[in-house]
Amino acid sequence: MTSWTQTIPVFVVFVALAFVPGWFVVRAFGSRGIEAVAISPAVTAGVLAAFGTVAGRLGIRWTWPVVLGSVVVAALAAWLLGGWLARSRGGRDPELNVRRRLLGRPRPDVVVACLIGVVIALATMLPAIGRPDNLVDSPDAVYHLNRIRTFLESDNFSLLNPTFYPNGFHAWVGTGLMALGTPVLPGTNVATLVLAAVVWPVGCVALVRHALGTSLLVTYAAGFASAAFLTFPTLLLGWGVLWPNMMGTAMTPAALALMLQAARTRQVGKVLTFAVSLPGLALVHPNVVVSLLVFALVWFVAARLRAGVLHHQRWATVVRDVAGVAVVVAAAIVVAPYVSSRLAMTQSYTWNGQVSVWTALVEVVGGRLMVFTVLWGLLVLLLLGMAWVLWRARRAIPIIAMWLACVVLYVLAASSTASWTSLITGYWYNDKVRLAALAAVPGVVLVAGSAPMVRLLLQRGLRRVGSVRRQPVLASALAAGLAVALVPGLTVALHASTRYRLLHDFFAPRQPERVILSTAQTASLAQLAQRIPAGQGVVGRPENGSPLMWALFGTNTLYRSIPIPNFGDGYLIGTGFADLASRPDVCAALARNNVRWAIGSTHTYWLDRPELTSGLMHLDRVDGVEKVETVGQYTLYRITGCGLG
Repeated sequence: MTSWTQTIPVFVVFVALAFVPGWFVVRAFGSRGIEAVAISPAVTAGVLAAFGTVAGRLGIRWTWPVVLGSVVVAALAAWLLGGWLARSRGGRDPELNVRRRLLGRPRPDVVVACLIGVVIALATMLPAIGRPDNLVDSPDAVYHLNRIRTFLESDNFSLLNPTFYPNGFHAWVGTGLMALGTPVLPGTNVATLVLAAVVWPVGCVALVRHALGTSLLVTYAAGFASAAFLTFPTLLLGWGVLWPNMMGTAMTPAALALMLQAARTRQVGKVLTFAVSLPGLALVHPNVVVSLLVFALVWFVAARLRAGVLHHQRWATVVRDVAGVAVVVAAAIVVAPYVSSRLAMTQSYTWNGQVSVWTALVEVVGGRLMVFTVLWGLLVLLLLGMAWVLWRARRAIPIIAMWLACVVLYVLAASSTASWTSLITGYWYNDKVRLAALAAVPGVVLVAGSAPMVRLLLQRGLRRVGSVRRQPVLASALAAGLAVALVPGLTVALHASTRYRLLHDFFAPRQPERVILSTAQTASLAQLAQRIPAGQGVVGRPENGSPLMWALFGTNTLYRSIPIPNFGDGYLIGTGFADLASRPDVCAALARNNVRWAIGSTHTYWLDRPELTSGLMHLDRVDGVEKVETVGQYTLYRITGCGLG
C-alpha cells in the first residue's frame, strides 16, 4: 500500500474493531453517552487479549468465529451481571435499569467535537508520515511488527507467544489484519493512526466534558484541544516506537473520566464499567493502571485539602487522611520492586543526557522536548485554562494537581539518576518522554478551559465597543467563536511546521544510518527472500535490517529484534558463526533452528551491538557458506557446512 486512499477500508475496520466489541459489553451494564463510547476500546482490548490468551493455552486457533464468540460471551456475562445487580438493588441504581434501546441518541455537538479532533489529527499526521508503508525509525518497531506476524502465522494470540509480553496492542492489530489480509507494516501504521486520531480525541472530549461541564463552547474546545500537544500523540507515533504505551495513553482520558464519574456518583453501572476496563488497560500496558492510580491518589489528596479550605472537614481529619495515604504510598513504593522482579527490571532502566531542573521544566511545561523552540501558544493556553479552573471551575482543581504531578515525575526522570527517584519513575521505565505524553492527559482539560476564559475576557472588552454593546447576542457569539478559534490558532496553526518536522523525521531520517530499512533496501531483501524455501531459517546481523524479513515477507528469520539477547542459540550462533567449521555446538544450534541461509550487508543501523553478532560480520570469509546472490547492499549465502548443505 503506497496511498492513504487505499487504506480507507483498513481504517474503517480498525475503528469498528476498537469500539464495537467493547461497546456491547459496556452497554450491557447500562452505561450510555460519550463515556461509554470512549471507554469501549479499553474493554475491547481486554476481551481480545484475555480470550486470545485462553484460546492459545487451550490450543484453539484464533479465528473470526472464535473472536465473535468471545465478544458474545463477554457481552452476555456483562448483561447477566448487570441484570442481577439491578434486581438485587431493587431499582435503586437507574443506570443498571436502562434497557429501553440499544442505540442511544448521540448529541450533535459531541459528535462534531470528536470529528474536529479526528480531522485535525489526520490532516497533520498523514503528510508527515508520507506513505502508509513507511517504516518508522525505531528498533522497537521491529519487535512489535514481528510479534504481530507471529500471532498471524501461528493463530495463537496469547500473551505468552513467543515470550511473556502484554498482548492488548498486538491482539487488536493482529485481529484486524486477520480480517483484512493487509500487509503487517501498513496495517499497523493505520492501526496506530486510529489510536492517535480517533480513540484519543473521543476520550479527550469525554474527559473535558466531565471536568469542565457540557456547554457547547467547552465541548468544541475539547475537540481542538485534543490536537494541541506535540508530546501526545505526535511524539509517541514516532519515538520509541512505544506502540503499546501509546495505545494505553490514548485510552487514559476515557478511563480517567469514568474513574472520576464512578467515584463521584457511586453508581454501580459506572463502577462496573470502569472495573471491566482495567484488565484491558493492563493487558495493553501495565503502567496505564499505575498512571490511573497516581491520578486517583492526587484527586483524593486534592479533594481532602479542598475540604479543609472550605471548612467541610476539620484540618486535623484532613492531615490525618493525607498523612495516612502518604505513609501507605511510600511503603508500597519501597516494597514493590522486592515483590515484582519485572518491576525491578523496568526501574533499572537508565538514560543518558540528564538535564537541569530548569531545562526539564521548560521541556515539559513549555513543550520544548525534541524540538528547538518553546511552544508559546500552548503555554499561554495552559495558563489561561488554569486561571479559569481556579476562578470559575473549582471542581476541576484536582486536574491541575494531576498535571503538576506529571510535571514533577517528568522533572525527576529528566534531571536525576538517583536510586530513590527510579523507585518513583521506574513504572514508566524512567523515561521522560512517556511522562511528557502522560502530562498531556490532564493538560488537554486545561487547554480546553482556556476557551471560556478567553470568551469572558473578550466579552468584557467588547462591552466597551458601542456598536457591539447594543447587540449582546452578537457580542456573545463573536466572543465564543474567537475563543474557540484561539485554541487551534495558538497550537495547530502556530506550531504547524514544528509538528510536521518532528513526526516526519521519524519516518524519513536524514542520516542513512538512522534508517532500519529504506524502500530500496526492502526491495532488495524481498528479492532475496524469494530464493529461500518456505520454513527454512535465515540469519544475519540484526543491525542490517534482516529481522524485518519475518514481518514483511514471512521469511523465517532467526533474529526478530534489535538488538538480540546475550544468551541462548541466537547469541551462540551470532558469536560463533565464523568458526562453524570447527564448532559442533554452533552446528547443533543451526540445526535446532533450521537455519540454512545467511544474509550479509554493508548497511548498519545506528543501534549497533557488534559484540552480540561478531561471527556474522564477514560472511565471505567463513568456511562452510556459499554465495548465492547479491542485490543492492545485501548478499545471500547458503550454509553448506555442518551437514546442512
